[in-house]
Formats: sequence, structure tokens, C-alpha cells
Amino acid sequence: MFKTIALIFFISLPTFARQAISGNRYQLLSGVRKQKESIQFWDKKFAGEDYLYGKAPAKFLAENYGYIPLASKVLDVGMGEGRNTVFLARKGYNVTGVDISAIAVRKARRLAAEHGIRINAVVSSMEDFKGEKSSFDAILVFYYVDRELNKKLIEWLKPGGILIYESHTKKQKTLAGNEKYEDKYLLKELELLSMFPDLRVLKFEEPLHRGEFTSSIILQKPLR
Repeated sequence: MFKTIALIFFISLPTFARQAISGNRYQLLSGVRKQKESIQFWDKKFAGEDYLYGKAPAKFLAENYGYIPLASKVLDVGMGEGRNTVFLARKGYNVTGVDISAIAVRKARRLAAEHGIRINAVVSSMEDFKGEKSSFDAILVFYYVDRELNKKLIEWLKPGGILIYESHTKKQKTLAGNEKYEDKYLLKELELLSMFPDLRVLKFEEPLHRGEFTSSIILQKPLR
């Protein structure tokens, strides 16, 4: 026998001359190379005709999108091939999906066309994405852990806005095939409960009885 555990809450110097930096080294120091490598990695990942993560939305979103007021303006961070973006657009939401991979964005637009709808799909890294302050009613972050982005997410969210966030926890590395997962892209146990301290927790789940280890949360930005 084994125990099933789930956590659910209902109710974030001297001057001197230097030699010129070579092009390759400049790209390395400036982060240009890192971004190029990231684009190449994800373009290759999404290059197949099939949809890597399927066409259906994430289960947590499908079960909880009702927390987002109807016809809201929504941002999907790192949307990939658009499964969540298209799902919400079909429900009548005004969704902007952003991804660094042009191939993924192209497939997202194709998925939208299959359903006879249009989405605002943007090819950009989240670092370069120019979101305006208090411009979104809701923001989705699914399997895109970048803690340096958190401050921007809160700024982009309107007062009273909803943030839905889900990703794997470090326990995911205990599963075969996930051993090389980098810790910086994984959540610590219960981390989501303290990641956005100024936002109100509406719902939280971190189940341990499924085939993968995820942490999911729905938060609301205060009106003031």
C-alpha cells in the first residue's frame, strides 16, 4: 500500500586600453549566443509535424480557467505550440501568446486556424518582450520557470488580475529520463506559495500521487 498525499488550498578603476572583443566572445558575454542557442534548441524541439505536448490544454487550466473573467485580456508566457492560448481563445478570451521559437509560433497559428480563430502570436524571448504595466487581466505561466521574470509578471498584471502558474518540482528528477533536468527550471517543494508574496492565493495543488510531480497555483493581484 502507498499513501496518497495532496496539498490543496482555496481561498508572486584606472583607465587602460583593452583589445577588441571577438565576435564570438561578445556574443557569449552579452547573452546573444545564449539566446541563439535557446532558439535553436526549441526550434529543433518543435520541428516535427506532431504537437510535442499535444493540442489539448493543460489539465489544470482546463479545470480552472473560470477564475479568469470572461473576455479578459490574457498573456500566455512561453506558449510553445499554443495549446493553452488556443484553448482560451476558443472560449472568447483575448489571448497573446509569446514564444522564442518561430516554429512553435507558426504551429500555434496553425492550431488556431484549425478551430477557425485567430490569436495574437508573438515571436520573442520573454526577456525582450515589451509588456505594458497593468495591461493584462490574466497571465498564464505553464512549465516556464524564470524567477527573474516574476517582477515583470506582477507589473504586467492589472489590479485584481489572475496569475495561473504550473511547473514541475524537483521531485521530477527522480523519474527515469528526467535526471538531467536543471534545478533552476524546477520548483522547490511549496515554493509557489512564497514566490509571489504580494498576491493572494486562490488555489494551490502539489500532488504526489500522479505519474509526474507538479506544483500549480492560482493567485490574484490586490486591487490596490
